[in-house]
Amino acid sequence: MRRSCWPNQWTALLDNTGGIAVQKSIFFLIAGVMLAMTMPTSAERPTIKEQIVGTWRVINLTATSNGVVRKPLGDRPAGYVSITATRIWLLFVDSTRKPPAVATLTDAEAVAAMKSHVAWTGRYVTSDTTPDGVKLTAHVDTASSEALNGNDRVYFLRVEGSKLLMKSPGVIVPMTGALSVVDIELERAE
Repeated sequence: MRRSCWPNQWTALLDNTGGIAVQKSIFFLIAGVMLAMTMPTSAERPTIKEQIVGTWRVINLTATSNGVVRKPLGDRPAGYVSITATRIWLLFVDSTRKPPAVATLTDAEAVAAMKSHVAWTGRYVTSDTTPDGVKLTAHVDTASSEALNGNDRVYFLRVEGSKLLMKSPGVIVPMTGALSVVDIELERAE
C-alpha cells in the first residue's frame, strides 16, 4: 500500500485524478507563496537616491559626437563622483598627464592641465524613469571651466550591482567644446 503525506480523504481523490501532478502543483504553489513572503516589499527596496548616494570611481568615459566615439580623458581616466542626497561632485582627469617641472605652470602647462580634466559640482533632482535610466538634472554652481557654471547637466543613471552607469543626452565636453553624448561607467569606491 502506498503511503501519502495527504489526509486519507485526499489520498483517494489524488489516486483517482493523477495525484502526482496535483501534488506537484500544490507544492509549487506553496513554494511560490513562501518565496514571495521573503522578497522585500516596495517599502523595503532602496530608492534610486539611496542607491546612488556614495562615492564612485570612474572606470570608463567616452564622448560620442557626430557618430565618432572619443575618449577625451584618455584610455584610463581617473577620478570620482560623489553623490549626497542633494548634491553631486565630479572630478575626472587624464591619468597619463605629466606633472609640471615646477609649481608655477607655464602657459602651455596651464592649457594642457585645463584640457586634461573636468570638475564641477551642483545641486540635483531626479525624475522620470526612462529606458535609459532615472533622469538626474544637476544645476552646476561651481566648475573648473566657466563655460559650465550656471548650466544644467542632464544624465540618465542606472545602477547595476556595484556599478553606476551615467549617460548624457548631449552635453558640452569641456576638453573638446563639442556637444556629445557622454557615457560614464563607475564602480562603487567605498
